[in-house]
Amino acid sequence: MFYEDDFDDDDDRAQRRFPLRVLWRGLRPIAGTHARSFALAAGLLMLGVAGELCGPLILRRMIDVAIPARSTGQTAALAGLYALLFTTTMSVFYLQVMVTARLGLLIVRDLKGRVFEHMLTLSQAFFDSYPSGKLMARVESDSERVRMLFSETSMAILRSLTLMAGTIGIMAATNLRITGFVMLLVLPVGLATIPVLRMMRKLWGKVRASYARISGLVSEYVRSVPVLQVFDATEVAAGKLSREGRRFLGLEVKASIWEYGFWSFLGSCEVAAVAVILTAGRGGVMAGAITIGSVVLFIEYTRRLFMPIVMFSETLNQVQRALASADRINTILSTETQTPDGDLGEDDFPGDWDAIRFEDVWFRYGREEWALKGVSLEIPKSSMIALVGASGGGKSTIVSLLMRFYEPVEGRITIGGMDIRRFRLDVWRRRLGLVLQNVSLFSGTLSENLTVFDPSVTEEEQMHALETIEAGDLLDRFAGGLSGEITEGGQNLSMGERQLVNFARAVLHRPDILVLDEATSSVDPGTEKRIQRAMDMVFEGRTALVVAHRLATVRNAGRIYVIQAGQVAETGTHLELIERGGVYAGLCRLQLVPEAVDA
Repeated sequence: MFYEDDFDDDDDRAQRRFPLRVLWRGLRPIAGTHARSFALAAGLLMLGVAGELCGPLILRRMIDVAIPARSTGQTAALAGLYALLFTTTMSVFYLQVMVTARLGLLIVRDLKGRVFEHMLTLSQAFFDSYPSGKLMARVESDSERVRMLFSETSMAILRSLTLMAGTIGIMAATNLRITGFVMLLVLPVGLATIPVLRMMRKLWGKVRASYARISGLVSEYVRSVPVLQVFDATEVAAGKLSREGRRFLGLEVKASIWEYGFWSFLGSCEVAAVAVILTAGRGGVMAGAITIGSVVLFIEYTRRLFMPIVMFSETLNQVQRALASADRINTILSTETQTPDGDLGEDDFPGDWDAIRFEDVWFRYGREEWALKGVSLEIPKSSMIALVGASGGGKSTIVSLLMRFYEPVEGRITIGGMDIRRFRLDVWRRRLGLVLQNVSLFSGTLSENLTVFDPSVTEEEQMHALETIEAGDLLDRFAGGLSGEITEGGQNLSMGERQLVNFARAVLHRPDILVLDEATSSVDPGTEKRIQRAMDMVFEGRTALVVAHRLATVRNAGRIYVIQAGQVAETGTHLELIERGGVYAGLCRLQLVPEAVDA
């Protein structure tokens, strides 16, 4: 279907917030590097259009001069010239399409690369606002539209304008009176196409939206067949699909009627224009004021006139959508990170630091309620500190601030008395190791996942890391050992095995400060014991911050902070907090921790 390219309700409602000069300033570094290719494509296009416009002129000369003179040689020469012109024009257009296609691919490659590199520098707050799946789809779609703006769309506009201007100019130079009659028919048709095309685009948008809903329902119901069968809801599901199917059919039929009716109307207008030319030219031919070849020339040019007008209207709509896409891309490129680099490098980092301190830290996500309210805590060097408390209390937020995924709204975090924001991000994070509950594994080898694509880590170091956390049996899972392939997200590994890979990463990173955020909450008891033994070895000589729901895993922590409603509710050792009989003791009793039960 001609109009079913890409319909997104958000696009139709999107309003550009950047002036055109700002959009161009953002895209110019990319487009400007390919100016020569664009000029070459435009030149080839103009040359091809010129060849296309010359065809009817050759036909007129053949009809008016060669054929009446009964000159076989001249007729053959003009026929050969016409064939040569046609072949050359098609070759020129082919080269233009190739240059334009290459230009578009180069632009979209550079644009996506620039957007991706910029996103790598942004803080977590940006990705909180833009879910990764939708962000990637949005960038992909918008980049493609910008590519088309600088390639197919711009060439289509240039071709339409050049062809229309050349056609009308030659027609007017041949016979102004007949040209006037033709324009009286063509202009209203051209103006009428704009609202018709908009209406058809909306219709096909509804068709696509209905099809998407059907696809979503089918996907959802197929995944949930056992549930539907158990709850005897299969007829309900089939009924919903049937209703949506009938709606889709109605929309499809309506859109198809309008589409084929529109093209039939244009065909009728071409026939009507030919009739106008024949009627207007009849008297001139009879009086000798206009030749038969000129009448044929008008017919040929008129048939070339309708499609550029329609395409020009359509490409203008594509330009609007491409500008909206450029606006969204410019929004990403103009977004500044909320965790900027500091000015202090490796040599400025305090080697004799005594503790990491949260000093009256306040933080909230966007305009939500405060996630942390005046949190003050201390993580002494070479000690293990634990954060416990109910979900949503602020424990993971503390970890995120320590990792500099976010910055405190008020207060500060210091190491050896120096604000961590003063250091470059790479300098600070080089000293941190992070093990999360949700493990991020990549499609690739076991070795690539252990080293996170760092080729400087040797196989011996990787093997030693696995042995350190008692995970040497992971090598037996793959025929190739470290070269064994892990599927996307680690789907061919169990949850416990994924977490072991996560711990091995931390060991290989050799961080000064190790942070564990619910690292053992999703593994089985056997794996948890292995990880607990590994933790004891890994923590030796390191500073550790452990966030845990399973309180039995943090009984040996040097200090435990109970985080509740964004504040430090209690602090002390495990036994001190049990004896106090407060929030921590209550949590221990719920989990049947022995000391709390005995108390």
